[in-house]
Amino acid sequence: MKHMLFANGNVWHRGWLTLLGLALFAPIVLGQNQLPEPQPEVFRINTELVQTGVMVFDKKGQFVEGLKPEQFELRVDGKRVQFTFFDRVTAWTAREEKQVAAAAGAAPAPASTRPNVVDSSSRGRTVLFFVDDLHLSLDSLGKTRSALNHFIDHQMTPFDQVAITSASGQIGFLQQLTDNRAVLRAALGRINPVPYVVLDRDQPPMTEFIAIQIVNGDREALNFYAEELLRRSFRSMGGKIKRENMYEMIKNRANNIIKGLEAVTNNSLGALENLLQTSGQIRGRKLVFFISDGFYLHTTNSIGPANERLRRVTDIANRTGSVIYTIDARGLFAPMAEAMNDRPFDPSGRLDRSNMGEGMVSQDGMNALAGDTGGRALRNQNYFDTWVSRMLEETSNYYLLAWRPEADEQKGVNFKHVEVTIAGRPDLTVRLPKGFLLQSKSPARVVNAKAAMPDITIPSSASVKGPETALIAALSAPSARKGLPTQLAASFVDVPGSGPVLTVATQMATNALGYGIDGKQTAAIDLAGVILNDRGKQAGSFKTRVNVNPSSQADTENPVVIYSHKIPIKPGLYQVRVAARDDKSGEVGSAADWIEIPELGSKRLALSSLLLGGQVISSNHTQAGGGEQVQFSVDRRFPRNSHLNFLTIVYNAARGSNGQPNLDAQIQISRNGQPVVTSPPRGVAIDATTDLARIVHGADIALQSLPPGRYRLQVTISDRIANTQASSEVSFEIE
Repeated sequence: MKHMLFANGNVWHRGWLTLLGLALFAPIVLGQNQLPEPQPEVFRINTELVQTGVMVFDKKGQFVEGLKPEQFELRVDGKRVQFTFFDRVTAWTAREEKQVAAAAGAAPAPASTRPNVVDSSSRGRTVLFFVDDLHLSLDSLGKTRSALNHFIDHQMTPFDQVAITSASGQIGFLQQLTDNRAVLRAALGRINPVPYVVLDRDQPPMTEFIAIQIVNGDREALNFYAEELLRRSFRSMGGKIKRENMYEMIKNRANNIIKGLEAVTNNSLGALENLLQTSGQIRGRKLVFFISDGFYLHTTNSIGPANERLRRVTDIANRTGSVIYTIDARGLFAPMAEAMNDRPFDPSGRLDRSNMGEGMVSQDGMNALAGDTGGRALRNQNYFDTWVSRMLEETSNYYLLAWRPEADEQKGVNFKHVEVTIAGRPDLTVRLPKGFLLQSKSPARVVNAKAAMPDITIPSSASVKGPETALIAALSAPSARKGLPTQLAASFVDVPGSGPVLTVATQMATNALGYGIDGKQTAAIDLAGVILNDRGKQAGSFKTRVNVNPSSQADTENPVVIYSHKIPIKPGLYQVRVAARDDKSGEVGSAADWIEIPELGSKRLALSSLLLGGQVISSNHTQAGGGEQVQFSVDRRFPRNSHLNFLTIVYNAARGSNGQPNLDAQIQISRNGQPVVTSPPRGVAIDATTDLARIVHGADIALQSLPPGRYRLQVTISDRIANTQASSEVSFEIE
């Protein structure tokens, strides 16, 4: 049982409840992790451990359980290396974080694995979709949108952390990890066709691949363009251009095309490198789906900059526990030259011969990205939707190895090739990142990183100036600070005369606060919050100090203090961030949440936030003249032997000929994406006292039949008169 304290002005008054008929509370959504601006240096290896996740499959594609450390043979550049850590890992569980931390700390390898002894409590999958919009046709973009929408609607679980990112950076502030489907849909909606920057208006048209072939000595393609140019020169210039000059002009044209495509490819791989680098701040396995129409690795006969970028990507993927799966968004496609609307007339077939293998060559880079990071490449197929779910399942188990590079390997910059085999089991397939860099070269190019980084300010305070820097740093951080346990719940209701009102409820643990040497002094928490719109612009902020009396904490289990801030707000998509700092210890905690405020003026059926666990506060916590107060759950954790009450408010319900609405409500509780409780539709009670502009609906659910764990509650309201529906959902936990 938690003991809750409440700061003045942070709870709902009975007058509000009388108006609505029932209590309201603010729900919480899983904390978000913004993908931040990369630091000036990427990860380095000097004497620290290298970690490698290894997946082992049998001939049926099933993960092989029960392998022992002595069965694994690790080689770096062909030399046998002894690893110092070994364990079998179930991805996206609470135990995985501990295992990764242990591997980083050079914990001794256990004598044997225990595949059946794992912490099964899932923390959700970490999935990053990287849309290479610099190499994506309009048709492929449509397929990509369809596939990602399918994942969001049908395959994403309530506790997944998912980000949709792009090579161009056009997604901006929404390029963040989140469990909020509305944020992901908005991010996906921002991906538009990017005009191709490799401009070549000369005639006849020349594809990138043909340009590569010409630079690399393809005489048939060169002669074709020379003859075309000669023919055109006779018509327009009287045949004044000599043949040897034509060869030089064609090669220069091809070189210019190659320079352009190399710049575009470098931007794409640089953005991917940034993404992997920043994902390293999240422990555990990360899945990256790279979606593209393909690009070229070898633009000349020598190793080019794209190959060096791939080595860096492989290196960072290894260090951050990231596995890349690539998807050729073209699916089943014709060679590029065949698809050109203005393809040069070539009765002799010389361009066709030069263009042979273009599709396969354009896939080489994606094949390398997948193969070198332990993933797989989907090519020449159209089943994107099912493939994503299969790969998520495939990567849910792995073996984690860690070792320390030898001292003589620390000199210079060198890419080390990694190989793992299973002794005596040639029938098994082993997949892992194929290498790492001993040192990192120049930092990765930042592509529109500032677009995702908001400028945060908080109100100044004459009484509290010192903590402001720490609070702003925590509010701007890419992931939650955990020094002071802090949780956040953001909710909205429509208030008569005011419109939508956002409530930011922050819950802070008080058992670890500084109460002075004698433990009897009043503790203080400096609290700040910001509200950011979907472009990262600040829409509101607050700052306050919350005092906590130590006498209220005595003999109390899990004591917390809750502070709520209310602010009128316009319709839109917002991210709320809060940061709290213990004044005496300096420990800082932070949290973030997304919330979508609907446009009620559209007259479409809409719901307020789902409100859970309202509790009437005893009279000693009331304000003068305010009557009884009600506080709502912030952490949304409930004992198994308790009941869960919820409320929502229905807006814009249609009215029949009798002037009354006709609404049905249905409840669904799901776990791990699967429904466990579904109620039949029931009518929403409406009587003479009901405010038809704000119809309150609630219910009480007994939890004793559900095992401990995390769940998702969804309430759907059906308007029988207008034949429309609206839903609201929120996660909660049974202890």
